Amino acid sequence: MAVQKIEFSAKNVKAFSTWLKKFSSIETALLLEIDEAESTFSAKTYNELRSVVKFSKIKFDEAGFSIKPSKDPKKIKVGIYNIVRLMKIIDQFNDEEFSLTINYDEVIGETTELAGLTMVLKNKNLKMTVDCISLNVFKYISDKLFMESISNLNNVLSKFELTEEHIEQTNSLCVLDNEHKFMEFRDGDNIYVSGKIFDLLLWENLHDPSAKEESITIFKEQFESVDVENYNVQMGEDRLVFTSEDLATITVISMVEPD
Repeated sequence: MAVQKIEFSAKNVKAFSTWLKKFSSIETALLLEIDEAESTFSAKTYNELRSVVKFSKIKFDEAGFSIKPSKDPKKIKVGIYNIVRLMKIIDQFNDEEFSLTINYDEVIGETTELAGLTMVLKNKNLKMTVDCISLNVFKYISDKLFMESISNLNNVLSKFELTEEHIEQTNSLCVLDNEHKFMEFRDGDNIYVSGKIFDLLLWENLHDPSAKEESITIFKEQFESVDVENYNVQMGEDRLVFTSEDLATITVISMVEPD
């Protein structure tokens, strides 16, 4: 198969940069998936211990892109070496209109995939070329694995909402509680998030006060991967699942055992 390309026109892509930033707090590199049929960018990333896994997608038009129509829509995987560097390259176009061309080719392994080779950003004044990295760098997580296993809880112990305000206040309290690395979500008759020196009430009287108290402990560092948005949260026996009400994003954080 000869090298092929997918072409976008782009303008005002701050939403795309903001979306990319979601992943940069977890890992430097990113496996970006481009689905022409669904008109979406999507990605999944995880930390070194895989105790934090994030999945998010955004529509082309919401990200500031329009795609050149294709008679045979493809799904292409693009290995980005450094998320922040790509964001800075995009910034060089100063919200002016530019084109994005992704050159790709077939990669034959256990399966045949379409892999990005280069990304070319260009307008009348500037052209920048970004080499893509090998897909072998990444341990691929399929949508099915993420939705049916990683983010799917067999036994949901608690459900509650977590607002932007909750997250901002929790982050501030964690900074003050900087000598302690753990935080706990606790659901009894009320729902709290706690550190060593703070107990923050999130919601009152959501559940039967006679019900068994449930709790889960995570690292504060893990919680930093949760973007400041509004969430529906599910507590399982060994993980928390944060599903954003604002964007198509799910973050899964595994519990830890305190020292």
